[in-house]
Amino acid sequence: MWSYKLFRIGALVSALNGILHLFGHFAGKEAKPVNSVAFQLHELMYRYKENYMGTMRTQGDFFDGMSLSYSVFMLTLAALGFTLRVERKPAIIIAAALAALLAISLTYWFVMPTVFLAAGMLCYAGSAYLEKK
Repeated sequence: MWSYKLFRIGALVSALNGILHLFGHFAGKEAKPVNSVAFQLHELMYRYKENYMGTMRTQGDFFDGMSLSYSVFMLTLAALGFTLRVERKPAIIIAAALAALLAISLTYWFVMPTVFLAAGMLCYAGSAYLEKK
């Protein structure tokens, strides 16, 4: 019973993580630089283009692409969590994926995605632990 609930709660946490990250991504686009240093950094990130294998891209393009990819990944995990049968193997695989992202988050990101990743990972890990063999 608790294994089922934790699995589905993990899916809900992943969905919330993906949706909130998507909202943050698009809301952040409207933020204006507050001083001359922030303005210069913004200009360099989004205006200076380089040739990457025949395609002109900015560092901001890469940043935005990775940000959107994170949202898609989290929403995909949520969809899997809502559609897969609650079993030990899927719970372990999803918990492992979230653990890898948690390690990255602890190194490179800030507190909000880290909290969501930890909560989702604990739900799936708890579900795997409680699931009868």
